[in-house]
Amino acid sequence: MEFCESDTCSSQLGAYQKELFSASFYFGLCALISHGLLLGITVVIAHKCISLKLEHTAGHAFYCTVGFVFCLGESLLVQQSKLLKLWLSSFSLDLLHSALILLAFNIGVVGVGIKTWQKLQRKRDDPKAQVLHFRSNHGFSGIIGCVLLLCCLLSDLALYLFASKSLQLLHRFFTISSFVALMTSQLFGYKTGFASRQWKAHHVRWFQLLTFVVTVTTINYEFRLFSRELVAHLT
Repeated sequence: MEFCESDTCSSQLGAYQKELFSASFYFGLCALISHGLLLGITVVIAHKCISLKLEHTAGHAFYCTVGFVFCLGESLLVQQSKLLKLWLSSFSLDLLHSALILLAFNIGVVGVGIKTWQKLQRKRDDPKAQVLHFRSNHGFSGIIGCVLLLCCLLSDLALYLFASKSLQLLHRFFTISSFVALMTSQLFGYKTGFASRQWKAHHVRWFQLLTFVVTVTTINYEFRLFSRELVAHLT
């Protein structure tokens, strides 16, 4: 057995600890930014929708933002929280993650249902009206995100019954991809008539920028884990 010299070992250990600290600081900062932006975007949009009494598109925007932006975003962040790891057991963190995914799906689907019902009502009132919501970029990416989120929810529930690394990898993929798809839908939503009527153009641009930033800062830690698990699974 070969042993490294004391100075060499100390140098290598110091470099490794520095690398770990840098990564921990970076992902911690990203999580802090994500918490702030997820809450901020949700509060601003929810306040506007409530001021409109959740009528028409306001109801759709309210439920989709609370469910798909805030709850789903937080579900990605809770399991990397060092503070929560001090307070909660690993199983409790898993339950919190699952509860947020379930909330995201249930609340978000209410928002989708509201818009779908409005479109059907419009079609009934005027048979000649063109109902193209799910064919728009906003609607299409949203419905894809809902399907992926349902897969995320089902795979999460399955993990309580079957401890499988392959299933864990699949669940992580569905979680990340559903969030990306739904945040893409949110970005396209800022280009709709509802957003242009309720906010000034420069406010909409800020929404677009901050939503893009929070998408990246929220998924990067999970994407890192997914990449590592995928490489380990394939080798």
